[in-house]
Amino acid sequence: MYLEIHNQKELLIFTENLQNTLPQWIAIDTEFHRESTYFPILSLIQIATESQTWVIDAISCPDVTPLKTILENKQIKKIFHAGEQDWEILKRATGAITWPFSDTQIIACFAKMEHSSSLDSLVDKLLGVTADKSQQKTNWTLRPLSKKQIEYAANDATYLKKIYPILQQKLIELNRHTWVDQEMKLLLKKYRSSQSRDWLKLCFMGCKWPVPFYAFGIAKWREKWARKLNIPKRYVIADLLLDTALRKKSISHINKDNCKEEAYKDLVKVWKKLTFAQDQQSSEYIQKLCQMVNNHCQIFTPKQKILLKKWKTKVKRAAETLSIPPHYILNKQQLLQMVTGEKKQLLTGWRKEILKENKL
Repeated sequence: MYLEIHNQKELLIFTENLQNTLPQWIAIDTEFHRESTYFPILSLIQIATESQTWVIDAISCPDVTPLKTILENKQIKKIFHAGEQDWEILKRATGAITWPFSDTQIIACFAKMEHSSSLDSLVDKLLGVTADKSQQKTNWTLRPLSKKQIEYAANDATYLKKIYPILQQKLIELNRHTWVDQEMKLLLKKYRSSQSRDWLKLCFMGCKWPVPFYAFGIAKWREKWARKLNIPKRYVIADLLLDTALRKKSISHINKDNCKEEAYKDLVKVWKKLTFAQDQQSSEYIQKLCQMVNNHCQIFTPKQKILLKKWKTKVKRAAETLSIPPHYILNKQQLLQMVTGEKKQLLTGWRKEILKENKL
């Protein structure tokens, strides 16, 4: 059973009541559309407490900023499943830095329920319920939504609130609940910084300076225009055209026909500035960008290759002992950072505890 919220008055009453009752935690899910825009179009926000589920129509009630008080209330933990997109969307819609939060996908992993467990698979395993998937391809921006569509959306939050206590109990039994708390704090830092690494995807294997400098600059340029025009980055200009520009160190092949006209005019200016500024960068900055490219392309010295192999073996051994996926201990990016000397930053908390016994 669920309740629907369709206007500002109902939303204000809902947030006020939630603030007054102050539940220990709430489950949150969102439905959105992101096929032809840079920013996702928020359609529904589903929120569930232990006793009730609500579905907020963000199309008919476009000002959802009253939810900020709930999302930032430190006395209410917010529960998501694979929630990074939800956090991003809610931050844009409400201005909130959601905290504290927890993620059942990560909890499930630490509770030995397999990595990348979908919400549906967890519902099946923990509740013995086969979730209805018939509305998965719904365009949530269209109105009116059918009762079946709204019920489908509401069920995600309802199932989430049911599996969360079960997973929490499994963590407590394994004495791993503090691990999740530590992971959530790391996610919060990532969530706050939102630093794009798209420029690295433009850097090809073996590229030399000043390619990384150009890649960083034009990736930033494209991001700016995608946001400004609210279109996907590929609609501003295709990756292949940027790849050619970096390899040729020229934009002669780019024009108003294969690039958004207003963005193209700006690209010409940006490219000239990059050309002028490439030789004025400090050696420290050059080294930093080139090292990031080498890490991304996995170009290592013989010594670093040996070190990387040892770390992979060590992590795999620890993961087998703990029955969790290796990349939950150290993912690809973290492993690369380890072999380039950033150990102190990464080996903290539970990671330090489980890896400290086998020093390299």
